[in-house]
Amino acid sequence: MNARPSQGTFLNLGHPLQPREPAMGYAARLAALNGVDLRSLLRDMRIDIDALGRGDGRALDALANLRRPTPTNRLDLGRYTPSHAVGEKAAEVAGHRFPPGSVLTSATRVCPHCVADDLARFEGPRRARPWSRLEWVLEPVRVCSHHGTVLLHVEADATLRAGQDFSATVASRVLPALDRLRAEAASTTGTAFVTWFAARLDGAGDPGNWLDDVPLNAASAFCEALGISVLHGPGTHPSDLGMADLARATEEGYRVAALGPEAVEGALDGIVGRHSFGKRGSVGHGKVYGRVHAVLRANSKDLAYEKFRHVLREHAFSRLPISPGTAFLGVRLDERRMHTQRSAAFSSSRSDVGLLRLVGAEAVAEGRRLWITVAEFGKVVATVEDHLTAKDVAARTGFSVKQVGHLEEAGLLAVLPEAERNAGSKRRFLRPDVDALMARLFRNAVPVANPAEPRMTVERAAPGLRVGTVEILNLILDDRLAWVGRHTTGRRYGDLLIDRDEILGVIQGKGSADEVSEPEAAAMLVGVDPKKLWCLVRAGMLEWSPGYRPRDPRSVRALTRASVEAFALEYVTLQEAAAVLGLAPQKALRRLAEVGIADAAPYDRVRMKLYRRRDLAACRSTVDAA
Repeated sequence: MNARPSQGTFLNLGHPLQPREPAMGYAARLAALNGVDLRSLLRDMRIDIDALGRGDGRALDALANLRRPTPTNRLDLGRYTPSHAVGEKAAEVAGHRFPPGSVLTSATRVCPHCVADDLARFEGPRRARPWSRLEWVLEPVRVCSHHGTVLLHVEADATLRAGQDFSATVASRVLPALDRLRAEAASTTGTAFVTWFAARLDGAGDPGNWLDDVPLNAASAFCEALGISVLHGPGTHPSDLGMADLARATEEGYRVAALGPEAVEGALDGIVGRHSFGKRGSVGHGKVYGRVHAVLRANSKDLAYEKFRHVLREHAFSRLPISPGTAFLGVRLDERRMHTQRSAAFSSSRSDVGLLRLVGAEAVAEGRRLWITVAEFGKVVATVEDHLTAKDVAARTGFSVKQVGHLEEAGLLAVLPEAERNAGSKRRFLRPDVDALMARLFRNAVPVANPAEPRMTVERAAPGLRVGTVEILNLILDDRLAWVGRHTTGRRYGDLLIDRDEILGVIQGKGSADEVSEPEAAAMLVGVDPKKLWCLVRAGMLEWSPGYRPRDPRSVRALTRASVEAFALEYVTLQEAAAVLGLAPQKALRRLAEVGIADAAPYDRVRMKLYRRRDLAACRSTVDAA
């Protein structure tokens, strides 16, 4: 090369511009072929090295004119040279914008096999034969698509402000150890990502690829992040991995993402499935999804990543128990989609024990957390939606919980068998049964706006009539009442109306041939205190009427006539015995003791002195003989 050539000098020595060869690499080859370093060549050719490093059009024209390229070569030189404006750090390459740090300036990557091919293909000095590929200076590319090996990261021999002297770096750091580097070059698992990446740089598209409509920088970052999360799990940063691991992660991420959102969701399912969640407490989303979440969160306002944010956001909303109102990647969840044990129990008004009985203990086997989708849990709850507790029945009908128990005892409400109570251990009633009972009670009810006595509610009438509520309801259900009404305001138990006089007439009309009241029983049994009749019932000597329920203080206390008559034939009290013997009670007590007649029942149990009537007859014969 002539000393101090003027601007526009034609260089006789030079190799043709190669596909996707950037300007700095092309200039370095020209310099090496002409026996000088890059800085000297650009200085002698009056080309601003900083402008060339920025991809300035005038600097590119000056470089291209050194070899009089064809228009196509000039266009390719500009297309495949990273460019950026003064003061900007983001670069544009082949129409694609890359964030700061995406273009290597103080280092390069090389494929030793490609270098060997260049040495065999071109003539001239060895240092001038290898040429720089655009992919070698772009951060996302770590694999040689031609040889299927991982690229070697090589620090620049001498760093310029705008780049590096590629030929000088290769000559000093690669060529002396080329054979060893070729032998040690690691093979990769695939080259699909690099092939697609290079095609995007060339302007070729693939409509069937889900990533094809996404800016190249965003698609590359997502592939790498997804692959790291899939292969290495959460907590792994790219700085923790080597070139081979990053290349394998990017290839895996691309393989999944290129297939579409369904494949990405499947990969995310695997990430969540492998995460070990504690029995209690919460965990951050980044600790679940790892690097893919970190990248999308860091670019939360970049529209280029919206497609990926949407997939991850929808996956998190549907797979993680996120509370409504929680923001995830810039969007708040409106309605819960996944339940935890706590939220499921709260939403269904169940205890933890009742919830596990509902969903099955296997759901939390081996210390697992209970996670169930809202839709699935809704189906589970729907199977027991008609299973009502006594409180539910009371709230639905207007009966008290105690009255619900009376309805159960009377057979008016059937209890669900215990084997079918998967909603809980308490007794359950079926909603259709409850509704059917209420429908029967109101089927002939006449609407009344302002009822006047003797028409009133069952609750008000029952105590005055000394009749149990269930007994009145049975009269209604058996159609034994001529008139039944209801308030116009509703169809609950408190709205049910009856005619008090009619009820009284029905009760009196049905007679009491088989029953006797307590006063009547006391009159039939000489010397028995009416207040002590319950003691005789407890001892089994008398029987309550079937219609009497001790749990209901409003039900009529009556005894069966048969038990009262049997008691009168079998037993006598001390008062009756004294009258029969013609003695005072105390003397009669001593006389009975003297002749050895024992009590028929312990005093502590029956609270009175009772004797068997046949023993009293024997005592009387003894007295008469004396």
